[in-house]
Amino acid sequence: MQNELERYKNFDPTNAPLVKPSFVKKLQERHAIAQAKAFDADVVTWLGSQDNETKQHINDMVRHIMALKRT
Repeated sequence: MQNELERYKNFDPTNAPLVKPSFVKKLQERHAIAQAKAFDADVVTWLGSQDNETKQHINDMVRHIMALKRT
């Protein structure tokens, strides 16, 4: 992750192309559909209402479960 951050450390957004609002909306819709397939709606709603510390803790727990499933 640190390498990823270093790559964008000197990023100059002045030359970046503009993203159209319609494209952003389409991405948001696709994200919502993907979430709905992965989690129940009540879980997604609850997760969205949590503070950042709780979200990070849940991410850590899920990553731990992922690691266990890989072995």
